[in-house]
Parts: sequence; C-alpha cells; structure tokens
Amino acid sequence: MATKTKGLGKGLGTLFGDVADISKTHEIVPITEEDLKNEQTVKLRLVEPNRDQPRKEFDEEALNELADSIRLHGIIQPLIVVKKDAHFQIIAGERRWRAAKIAGLKEVPVIIKDYTEEEIAEISLIENIQRKDLNPIEEAMAFQRLINEYHLTQEALSERISKNRAVIANSMRLLKLPEDVQELLASGKLSAGHAKVILGLDSAADQSEAARNVVENALSVRETEKLVKNFGNQKEKQPKEKENLKNQLEYEQVENLLKEKLKTKVSIKRKSENAGKIEIDYYSLEEIERILSHIK
Repeated sequence: MATKTKGLGKGLGTLFGDVADISKTHEIVPITEEDLKNEQTVKLRLVEPNRDQPRKEFDEEALNELADSIRLHGIIQPLIVVKKDAHFQIIAGERRWRAAKIAGLKEVPVIIKDYTEEEIAEISLIENIQRKDLNPIEEAMAFQRLINEYHLTQEALSERISKNRAVIANSMRLLKLPEDVQELLASGKLSAGHAKVILGLDSAADQSEAARNVVENALSVRETEKLVKNFGNQKEKQPKEKENLKNQLEYEQVENLLKEKLKTKVSIKRKSENAGKIEIDYYSLEEIERILSHIK
C-alpha cells in the first residue's frame, strides 16, 4: 500500500506527491512515477464511483466524445482508487470510468492508494475545484460537508484547500437560498453573481420572485442589482385607510390575476372607494415590450 500523504491542503500536487509528466493525458490528475510503476488492470464491474463525490452532473455529450477517444486510444491516465471490501472506490477519474462504460470496456487501469475518508473527501473536492467541474451549489455543498463532517472552521478549510476564506464563505451563503433558486443555479440558468445579489433580499419569496425575473428576462448582474434595489422600495406599507375600504377582497383578486397574466409584480393602490392607481413593475426595455404584448 502507498504511504499516506501528510501535507494535505496545498493542492493535488501535495496530495499525490511529486507530479509526473502527464501533458498528454485526457485529464490533469497528478500521479507520481512510483504510482505509475504500480499501475494495474481491474475489471470494470469491480470499480464503483464515490457516492459522496461532490460532482453530481456530467455532460453527456462530453462523455460520449471521451468514450470515442477511449475506443481509439484506450484510457491513457489510470483511475485513482481505494480498496473497499470486494470492490474499488474511485477517488479520481469518475469521468473516465463513465466513458469507459459507454465505450464498452471490460477492464480499466487503476492505481490503488491508501487514504482516510477525510483525505478522500478532500481529494475529490480539490480535483473538481481545480478543473472547475462543480456547479456553484455542488461546490457550496462540498465545502459544507467538509466543515460539518470533519469539524473544520472556514479558516482551517481555507488553508487545507488553498482557497480564500471569503470565497468559501460566499459560496456557502448560496445554500441559504430557497430550493427553487438553488436549482436554477445548479442548472446554470442563474449565475453565482446573480445569486449573491439576490441574497440581499430578506424573504425567500422575494428571492424566488427575483430569480424567476432574472431568468425570464435574461437580466445582467447589474440589472439584477437594480431589480433588488427596487424590491426594497416596493415594500412601502399600504395606507391604513385601505383596510376600511369596501370590496378589498375583489381588488386583491384582480391584482393577483394581473400578476399572473403579466408575469411581473402588480400593485393596486386604492385612494378611495372608486379611485386609485395600478403599478406595474418592469426591469428592462425588453420587459416593457413583453408586458405590452400581453396588454394588447
């Protein structure tokens, strides 16, 4: 078994030791010359992915392209695995493993390492971060898992994975967003920059509404900042006299119908029994045109 690496936290080079020349490999997963000497081949069916690996989504088209390459050239860089009872758990190389299955391979090259559960989690996180393979939510959840399971502070995690503490803190703040907003982030429909601005809103309902507006109208981060600022201005309390006006329920129903029809915030502000004003929010010229198309 390989000797455990002691100096965790300075990137994959530190985790795996001296980096071999891998300039011609499909993916950058540093391995030592000694590791290469211990490379062996195992049956594909005995290799399993790490269920706790932070990366959950894989690009199907990219996997098929890698599978085509593997059919022609084989797997150039071996998978990094640990022995788990009757099978091998992937530490680095799940993408190659998935592509090998598509390509119809029966065996794959591996290097068997000896790591603790903490080291496995850390390696998986660092590998994916260095390749920028994780979406913002996957990354935030990976940070959260390392902190919770191994009782680390953000400062300690920062040192371990060579990432600024503020970056880690801002990433984990994304987990405070409502689930629907997190889904938009994970799917790439919403950027981390947009999400950080939306976090400025206090309520989950406002955050969800703002996120939908950003996606539907393809707003830039700067336009999103204006949107969030306007949300604050729109929280003015209705005049107390409104509570005493007749037929208030009917007016609220009309307000909701307009919101549903125009797909934006609509407010009916009554000044008296038979007078008032209707406010329709918009956040870009394109949205005005969209609203007008619904009114015509």
